[in-house]
Amino acid sequence: METRVLVRVQARGGKFIGPDGGYALVTLREVVTGEILAQRIATGGSGALSAAFTPGASREVIVTPGASGHTVQWLSAPAGQSTAGLLATLDLHRPTLVEFSATTLSDGIPNGHGVKQQMWLTPGVHLDQEPGVVLVIPGLSVRILAPDVATPPAGTVSVTAWVAMMCGCRIADAAGSPWVPSEFRVSARLRAVVGEWVSEAPLTFQAASTFGTAAPIALPPGPGSYELVVDAVQAAEGNVGSASYFFAATGSPDVC
Repeated sequence: METRVLVRVQARGGKFIGPDGGYALVTLREVVTGEILAQRIATGGSGALSAAFTPGASREVIVTPGASGHTVQWLSAPAGQSTAGLLATLDLHRPTLVEFSATTLSDGIPNGHGVKQQMWLTPGVHLDQEPGVVLVIPGLSVRILAPDVATPPAGTVSVTAWVAMMCGCRIADAAGSPWVPSEFRVSARLRAVVGEWVSEAPLTFQAASTFGTAAPIALPPGPGSYELVVDAVQAAEGNVGSASYFFAATGSPDVC
């Protein structure tokens, strides 16, 4: 029997995962047999925020801290606009236990962030009313901007990192921005590949979604191989992101 299911993927504390977040691969799989019932990259926009609740809004609200208290914004898929999601038409013959999963992508490749949940679907019972089944992806998007891949550091390391919500929405110190720098703790750590962590430094907010060290991190004397790790934490939402960079004190670097 025809059964329609709408699935949208939302960043925890953010918008639907659209072009700024690299999109998400959505899969519906029958739990018992392992059969894939539907699978597609959910392309489209990230949705729109509103201070007022609308019937089609996601119940996963976006909370904005402020000097006068916290405010709540609601995320919805505007009518007439393409918003990232998967509308699947399934042929079910009995109540079916289905695994809903989503994996976020970077340049079309899974980047390690994902979510899975299970739910029974009943033949003929449609779940295509907005916002549909909302899968919430935790984490933060983190990229190391400096040091540059082509120029390994020598003597000291100045670190600059890009930190954003999983939907790609930027952290900004501007009036009206839902994602403010004070909610995020970003740090850089340096580790000898064959040893222990040798130093750690906080990264402070510099510009939209850009954090950097206030002073360079000193490298130990002599040659060696190191791993630079940048961690970002949004404790209020339980979001964490990380990026790493391997380099040799003398030689060519690698990136992971």
